[in-house]
Amino acid sequence: MSRTDGRKLVAIATTLTISALGIGTIYLPFIADRDKLRGLFEEGEESIPEGARKEIQAIIKKEKEQAQELAKQQQMFDEQEKRAEEERQKQQQSKRAGSMWSSFRRG
Repeated sequence: MSRTDGRKLVAIATTLTISALGIGTIYLPFIADRDKLRGLFEEGEESIPEGARKEIQAIIKKEKEQAQELAKQQQMFDEQEKRAEEERQKQQQSKRAGSMWSSFRRG
């Protein structure tokens, strides 16, 4: 191996290193579609089988119904809590003593 072969190897290694850095800093972040590189690209409607699509729609519908049921239960709970608070306030108002001067007026 002569001195010329060593220089060629160093030149090739340097070129490859610079190329890899250039691709990593310029091409990947700015030009390449990052979602495709990560495998997160959206599939078209035609790529989803009909059975899977129906199952997904059924799951979404079921989740919406559960959310509505939960909202109804929360509303009923809030109404009951409000009624209980109003009852407590009524009871407290009836239990309250008069003013601190009422004892001096009587006697």
